[in-house]
Amino acid sequence: MFHRMSEAGYYTHIMASHAVTTTIDQLAHDTRWATNRIVLDTIGCAVGGRFVPSSEILAEVRLTGAGRPDATVLVSGERVPAAIAAAVNSHFANALDAEETILHSGHLAASVVPPALAVAEWLGSTGPELVASVAVGFDVAARIGLSCKQLDVSDDGTVEIAPVGGLSWASFGATVVAGRLLGLTVEQMEHAIGITGATAPMPIGGRWGKIPSPRPMTKYGMYSTMSEVGINAALLAQRGFEGDRTILDGDRGFWRMMGSRSCEWGALTDGLGERFMGDETSFKLFPACHWAMPALDLFASLQRDCGLTADQIDAVDILVPEGAITKFMDSPAVDTVVDGQFSIPHLIALAAVYGEPSADWHSPAAIADPRLREFASRVRVATNEAAKPEMRRLLIEHGHCEIVPTVVTVHSGEQMWTAGADHAHGDGWAEGSTANDDELRSKARRLCSGSLSPEQIDTCISLIAELEHQPDVMSLVASLVAPE
Repeated sequence: MFHRMSEAGYYTHIMASHAVTTTIDQLAHDTRWATNRIVLDTIGCAVGGRFVPSSEILAEVRLTGAGRPDATVLVSGERVPAAIAAAVNSHFANALDAEETILHSGHLAASVVPPALAVAEWLGSTGPELVASVAVGFDVAARIGLSCKQLDVSDDGTVEIAPVGGLSWASFGATVVAGRLLGLTVEQMEHAIGITGATAPMPIGGRWGKIPSPRPMTKYGMYSTMSEVGINAALLAQRGFEGDRTILDGDRGFWRMMGSRSCEWGALTDGLGERFMGDETSFKLFPACHWAMPALDLFASLQRDCGLTADQIDAVDILVPEGAITKFMDSPAVDTVVDGQFSIPHLIALAAVYGEPSADWHSPAAIADPRLREFASRVRVATNEAAKPEMRRLLIEHGHCEIVPTVVTVHSGEQMWTAGADHAHGDGWAEGSTANDDELRSKARRLCSGSLSPEQIDTCISLIAELEHQPDVMSLVASLVAPE
């Protein structure tokens, strides 16, 4: 394990060098395949999230008087400066909370794929250049995020969110993808990483996790800001602006700025260049917080296997890790679209009443649907006490958990059915849980169906599958603009 806290700039230099010098030829086939899956999933989430209320507000504000037509806003087709297009599209990608999750530590692709696509369109970059930038940008940011321990755990196993913490580390993903596509040197990338550390948004996750309904549209971090910060940092470094080239190092490094209890230095460098974190990220097949994924999987399977309609279900009992309760995810109170993405009772009601997930799950119409409120009143959520010891061990050792031990019991008349799981289907690091390509394509089609034609969606899926062979990204971008 590398660990040279005392050597100024060591980790910052290692990350910058990895960001700049890794070529697509060094990426294994599985890493390229995983990267294409991340691109597809994130674009589907962005198109599906275009008409969430927060997306409409942010797009209206950011696109007013935007300026030079360098890159494209998804669905609408407006052309604006690359940093603004990335900012708007990144918000879209997170708006449904349907995008990937890296080892339960947070979302990352929303600040990697949209910036990469916008800058690639602006500069005329090739498909291989886009693939390599996404793979490496995701890897660098994920390693920085995984090095930060931001959850506290008491002696009795109770999980507490650290007062200061969040996902601002995702900004480094945008920095690296933009910097690579701009052709930064290693020294310039060091400066860009330092500039990002000085301009990344405040870590608000610790506060966010303690806010009950109504939850703010900012959620746990503004991906629009993270993307724009990253691109601007790369542009500034390219032009000679100097940043802190030791930002990731020492006992006052970025991890401390993030409110982390400690830094897992090995997460930054172990397997660097051989193990790419995008290979291990989780794809969510439901638009909801990852802590709710196993519950949704288990409930949907029980409902399907037992042939039960929503009206035939009298009650649903769900046991979840303490972390979900700490975040008020047991509450059925849903006043906004954002609330709906984090309320397990509401999410279970959506699965029971609406069935197959789509972008319509998180809409004002769904929030107002009395059928969902009535079903949610039948869902009882409590702490999975049996899971506390293992969760405590994982949090102490790693600062994050790779499991979400969940038990679901469905009651109908005198009968009841119970199922449990430690993982959600789609968790890429868990054996037997990886979502297959057909499932991800199906998800993308469902999320895009309200905005793009079936032919456009098919074209998008085909182009992404062959992304490393595309001469540019213009055909892909064109497939993501709604027909007039």
